[in-house]
Amino acid sequence: MQRKQRGVALIVVLLVVAIIAVLAVSISGRNQVSVRRTINLVEYDQAYWYAISAEELARKVLKQDLDDSEGRVHLQQYWALANVVFPAEVGQIGGTITDLRSCFNLNSLSQTVSNPGQTETLPLAARQYTALLVALGLDEFNAERLTYTLKDYLDADSAVSPYGAEDAEYESRKVPYRAANTLMSDRSELRAVLGYSQEIYRKLLPYICVIPGNNTQILNVNTVKVAQAPLLAAMLENKISVGEAESIINQRAASGFDKIDDFWQQGSLTTIASQDDKLKSSFTVSSRFFLLDGRAKVDDAIFHMQSVLHVTGGNKLEVLTRQYGGQ
Repeated sequence: MQRKQRGVALIVVLLVVAIIAVLAVSISGRNQVSVRRTINLVEYDQAYWYAISAEELARKVLKQDLDDSEGRVHLQQYWALANVVFPAEVGQIGGTITDLRSCFNLNSLSQTVSNPGQTETLPLAARQYTALLVALGLDEFNAERLTYTLKDYLDADSAVSPYGAEDAEYESRKVPYRAANTLMSDRSELRAVLGYSQEIYRKLLPYICVIPGNNTQILNVNTVKVAQAPLLAAMLENKISVGEAESIINQRAASGFDKIDDFWQQGSLTTIASQDDKLKSSFTVSSRFFLLDGRAKVDDAIFHMQSVLHVTGGNKLEVLTRQYGGQ
């Protein structure tokens, strides 16, 4: 009997030891997770502040470039350097700056015709956008239809344009929603517009952008690249071919044109300039808007931030928007 009691006591002791071991392992595991979570939060927070410092550095570089060139913007300036990475304590800071006047601002399609009595049914920016779609291979009917649907999505009124779409079209979809009827904050919003498939969106990506709160379309002829030749041709309403646009960009000096009049002296552009003053006003050699695509790394934590910078008086730069995580 005594031997049996000792056996039961031993089993109880073993059970207690096993329970204590399980609890110890559980507590140890939770502590490790808690410590790792805390480390991750600290690293992520540090990476965030590194990204903010990249933004501050971009502002200083841009201001210096603008001061040195008296406002002229071109691809030989320091801001245009690619793959710039700075070492930091237990990490790295890097990023690229893009001129938002070297792409097509989708918000410009919210413009209305300045003189409703004229024969033109679309403002200049909308016609240039249609020309871009045509230059990228779309037929004229689909290009015009996509222009009208985007215009209706952005403009403040609820009137349906020819081939356009307003709330009724969007509310009838499988997942109903309404037209924004306001300016976009990011180009990814284009996917919500009727008719813009993933294929069309990807085709447009190298040429489009969004400037928050701004609905003008002006192209900086000093920062548009050879690969964006269809955009230059479209801005001229396809009055020149994509091949001619490539030739103009290739012949441009490394530091760009000193003044916009020099651009209009290139090839057949002289004739175009003499015929359309309004078209001429949509070209420039300067810029007031830039996009910083910044990244920061601290150990294993990576932080991605996109900031839209606006040049104000005295070449000071203010942050219009910040987007975390990228697209």
